[in-house]
Amino acid sequence: MTRALLVCPEPLGHRQPAGIGIRFLEMAKVLLADGHEVTLLSRDAGAVDGCRVDAITPETLQRYTADADVAVVQGHVANDLFAHGSAIPTVVDLYDPFIIENLHYYESRGAEVFTHDHATLMQSLLRGDLFLCASSAQRLFYLGALLAAGRVNPIAFETDPHLDALIRIAPFGVPPGSADVSSAADSRADVLFGGIYDWYDPLLAIDAVAIARQSLPEITLTFTTHPNPSLTPQGKLAEAIAYVREKNYDFVRFEPWIAYEERAAFYSRFGAALLTFPQSIETDLSMRTRVYDYLWGGLPIVTSSAPGTDELLTKYGAGVVVRSMSANDFAEALVQALRDKNMRDGARQFVDDHQWQRTLQPLVDFVRAPRIDPQKDAFAATLHVPEHPRSFFDRIKRRIGGSS
Repeated sequence: MTRALLVCPEPLGHRQPAGIGIRFLEMAKVLLADGHEVTLLSRDAGAVDGCRVDAITPETLQRYTADADVAVVQGHVANDLFAHGSAIPTVVDLYDPFIIENLHYYESRGAEVFTHDHATLMQSLLRGDLFLCASSAQRLFYLGALLAAGRVNPIAFETDPHLDALIRIAPFGVPPGSADVSSAADSRADVLFGGIYDWYDPLLAIDAVAIARQSLPEITLTFTTHPNPSLTPQGKLAEAIAYVREKNYDFVRFEPWIAYEERAAFYSRFGAALLTFPQSIETDLSMRTRVYDYLWGGLPIVTSSAPGTDELLTKYGAGVVVRSMSANDFAEALVQALRDKNMRDGARQFVDDHQWQRTLQPLVDFVRAPRIDPQKDAFAATLHVPEHPRSFFDRIKRRIGGSS
């Protein structure tokens, strides 16, 4: 049995996790099922069945790393782990390419976001022992970054030519199919978009549904508000709300984020899901959490083109990829998805092939035999990386006027 410490950057106490929170909850379940002892730290010490839980503070990081065999961390909270915790084998989960996603925030938040993201990523690449990513495209992207950091080097290559000991693909997964996901939604024309992040295009989705209503007048469109708005800029959400008011559209709904345990019943209200977003490097590298979860919920998906999503929907016949930014094209695809009942069968097959215990096998392998990379510092790049990028606690101090 290994003592595993999971350090989750999201709060979990509200029981409404977003993608990263879902991933950590499922990591905990998979590791518990494999016979390990799991401690889960989060922003608010949210309770998780079977785990010892606590809040993330300098003191808890110091205390729990002293008692753990391995740590798993994601995102900016890695700064806190490396600053305050003991040096133990550490898995850095890179499934969420935050440095690319947050390029969208330069206009509203200035250069500080990128500067902090870059320092955080470089610190993590220098300090981690195993890195997880979500796709082949992500793996190549992060291998380039690891090369710049000196972690891809002649010694690493000589002992492991494919570098599997350094970085592994561990995509998002889904739990077993739920009895709450029924065929009742086959006759429904309600469309789910979900949460709005600033790299989406909600206005295109609204226009598409407005056009589709000419063929199916009963179609509605539902967005969900984010459970952690203080951690996620809300610019596009505000645009969508203003646009709906301007157009006086009564078929668009904004509803609260659904609790994780209740989402199966929520998904059964809808006949299809819709995703619209512009093309960018973020599109190329991200693996949309909701694509996996909506397919788990039995929803066929109409979406803008993105490499990982395109492959999944094509393979399983579980949706329609629209390769334009035309509201008319999306409207036509929505009508097709709502009328084609075979797409739900493809979604069910996807669920069978993407169980969490399968997608997280690289994590399980490492936790069973954790190790510190002996070549970690062999070719450490002489980069200007702060010894300790500002932690979450330092940033809070700055916001309230304290010293940092």
